[in-house]
Amino acid sequence: MADYTAPVVLCLLRHGDAVLLIEGGWRKRWAGKLQGVGGGVKRGEDPLAAAVREIEEETGLRLSVRQLRLKGVIHSQNWYGQSKVMLIVVARAPHRRVRGNDEGTLRWVRLSTLAGVPNLVPDLYQLIPRALALRRGEVLTGVARHDGLGRLRSLTLQTVRS
Repeated sequence: MADYTAPVVLCLLRHGDAVLLIEGGWRKRWAGKLQGVGGGVKRGEDPLAAAVREIEEETGLRLSVRQLRLKGVIHSQNWYGQSKVMLIVVARAPHRRVRGNDEGTLRWVRLSTLAGVPNLVPDLYQLIPRALALRRGEVLTGVARHDGLGRLRSLTLQTVRS
């Protein structure tokens, strides 16, 4: 059987003026960096169902597929040596009470302070505000090129109508 390269889901959970991020735990390649909640889509799993699963596993929040909005498809190249298709999913959290796990430490970050957060995964400085500003029927698409060590080399984004 051929190797399976899973797409990944990046879940941007919003509550009021803040977005929920996770600071990578010590065993992550991106340890100490803030990233969105999410992870790999399992073989045979629907990507939105994967987002629901990842959100519950990493935050304790129980959302339904109907509460999610697919807002982006990004080809992330050479992120620590891997290239993945990243599906960006946006949802409103019902409250800010979350519980983390060994994936990392959860932090609510005000959108107005996002540009000044020193340890944010580099492409998210642009991806988060762009994804959250999309209107109904708009989708973000693009390519993020990394250097293999977590540094962003280039990011091209465009908004398209779906």
